[in-house]
Amino acid sequence: MEKFLIEVSFEAGNKVGGIWTVLTSKSSYMKKEFGDNYLAIGFYNQSQAAMEFTETAPPQFIKDAIANLKLEGVKIYFGKWSSANDVNILLIDSKEFENKHINEIKTNFWNAFNIDSLNSPGDYNEPLAWSYSVGAIIEELSKTINKKLVVQVHEWLSAGSLLYLKYKKVNVPTVFTIHATVLGRAISYSGGNTNEYVMQNKDITQDMPYKYGVAAKHFTEKAGAFNATIFTAVSSVVAKEARVILGKEPDLVTINGIDTDNLPDTNSIETLRENARKKITNFLNAYFLPFYDINTNKLRIFVTSGRYEFYDKGYDIFIDALGKLDKMLTDGDSIIALIAVPTGTVGVRNDVAANYLTYIGIKSALDEDLKNFDKLVSESPDLEETTANMAYSKMINDSRKLIQQLRKNKITNPPLTPFMLSYPENNDAILNKLHENGLENTEKNHVKVIFYPKYLVVGDELLNLTYYEMLALSTAGFFISKYEPFGYTPLEAAAYMSISFTSDLSGFGQYLLNDYKNNYKGVFVEKMLGKKRDEYIAQTAKDMMKIALMGEDELLKLKISANQLANQFGWDKFLPFYIKAYDEALKRTSL
Repeated sequence: MEKFLIEVSFEAGNKVGGIWTVLTSKSSYMKKEFGDNYLAIGFYNQSQAAMEFTETAPPQFIKDAIANLKLEGVKIYFGKWSSANDVNILLIDSKEFENKHINEIKTNFWNAFNIDSLNSPGDYNEPLAWSYSVGAIIEELSKTINKKLVVQVHEWLSAGSLLYLKYKKVNVPTVFTIHATVLGRAISYSGGNTNEYVMQNKDITQDMPYKYGVAAKHFTEKAGAFNATIFTAVSSVVAKEARVILGKEPDLVTINGIDTDNLPDTNSIETLRENARKKITNFLNAYFLPFYDINTNKLRIFVTSGRYEFYDKGYDIFIDALGKLDKMLTDGDSIIALIAVPTGTVGVRNDVAANYLTYIGIKSALDEDLKNFDKLVSESPDLEETTANMAYSKMINDSRKLIQQLRKNKITNPPLTPFMLSYPENNDAILNKLHENGLENTEKNHVKVIFYPKYLVVGDELLNLTYYEMLALSTAGFFISKYEPFGYTPLEAAAYMSISFTSDLSGFGQYLLNDYKNNYKGVFVEKMLGKKRDEYIAQTAKDMMKIALMGEDELLKLKISANQLANQFGWDKFLPFYIKAYDEALKRTSL
C-alpha cells in the first residue's frame, strides 16, 4: 500500500522563519516522491495566504473528513501552496476555537503530559490551539485516507497535533522534528552559552525553563519528543542539544537540504551580480557622495543577515571584527559592510531621502550631458580636438559644480542606517556596537557600514535589491552564529557564489568539519569551540583582511568553489533520511 504523508508546520503557507524555507525548498522533491499523496497543513494568516495560497475545491476524502469533524470554531481552507510548487495544503484558522477552548486544552495536556502552561505567555496559546485542532483534523483524515498514513510534525508550535493523537489514542505514526530547542535558543538569545551546557553535558536544572520564560513551550517540545513514534533533529549539534536539554536522544538526524534543481547556473548568477551591482552603485553614490568621494569600482562588500538575534546570530562578533579590520586596512582599501537585519522602522530618514533625490537628479543631468557629448562626437567625425576637449571639460566642470551643490553645508557623516527606527537609536544593539568600535562612516573609516533594517525586496525605497541579489553581489557573507542548529544562510550565500563564513557552533559548520574534513573551499568555518572571545574575533578580522586584499582571480576561484560545495547539499541527498524516518515510524506502529 502507498504511503500518504501529512506534513504539519506553523510556517506552512505562513512565512515566518527558516522552516518555511525548508518546506518550500523541498516541495518539488515531495511531489516527485508522493505526488498527490502529500498534504501540508499550516496556520491561516490572512495576509500571507493572500500572497501564497490559491483556494480550490477539496478532494472527496478531505470533504468527508471536514464533514465529520466535530470541532466548534475552526475554519478550514484547502488549496494550492504557490510558493511550494503548488502542493496541496490545508490552512487552519483556529482563533474562535482558541478563545472558547484554550483552558480546556491546557488542562487536558497537563493531565496527560504534565505540561505546565499555567503562566504561559500570549504567544503560546495561538499555536497550541491551532495544533490541537490540526490533531483533530488528522484524526478524521485518518478515517478517510485509504493509504499508509504518516504525520510529520515540525517544532514545538506543531507538537500539539501529535499530542492530540496520543491523547485520543489515534493509531497514526508520527515523526517529530526539532530544528532547535526552545530552551537552548532562549539561553543563547539572552547572551548565555548553550554550547557550554551541550558540550560539557551540564545538567539542565528544573528552574531553567521558568527562569528564561519558556516553560510551557519547553515542556510541550519535550512531550512531543517523548510521545512521537520517531524523534529527529536536523543536525548533530541539535541532536546533542536534545539529549542534554530534553533528555531524549533523537532516533535519527534528518539534515535539511536546498533546492539545487532550481539554483541558477554560474552564468545566470554573474548576470544577477552585474544587475545588482548597478543598483547598489547608485545607492552607495547617493549615500556617500554628499559627504565625500567613494570609489565604488574597487569596493569589497561584506554582508550579514538574519533575524534580529544579536548574540545568537553573532552580529556582535561581526561588528567587533569589522572594528579591528578598520584599523588594519591602509589608505586605498575600502570595505562596505551591509547588515541586513530587519527591525521596526517608521520610514526613510529625511536627509537620506533628500540626498537620494538630489543625486538621482544630478545623475540624470550628467547622463544627458554624456549622451549629448557622444552624439556630438558621432555626428561630427571631423570635430576639432580642441572643441571636443572643451565640451568634455565643460561636462566635467558641470559635474563638479553639481557635486559641490550636493555637499553644500554637509557637516556630519553619512548615517549608519538610512531608516528611522521605531524606537530610540540608543536602544539598538547593532548601532551601539558600531559606535563602540568607532565605525561612524567618517571619511577616515576604511570600513563603511550600512545597517539596513528592512526586508530586501524589489521596489523598496532605496536598495531595490532582492535577498539573493545581495548574496550574488557580495564578496563574502559572514554568518558566525553562536547558536545555529543548522545554518541555511551560509549555505545560501555559497550557492549564490559568495565566499561564506560559518562557525563550528553551527550544524552546517560541524557537518563540514566532520564529513568533509579539509576537502572544501570557498566556505570557511571559524573555530569558536573552546576558544576565548578575543581569540575568535581576532581570527575573524584576519580572515576578513585576507579577503579584503585578495586578488580578483583568487576571489573568483573561491566563489566558484563555494557554489560547487553548495550544490552538494541538495534534497536529493538528504530527503532519503526523512523517508527512512517515515518508514521506521510505520514499522513501529504496525508492531
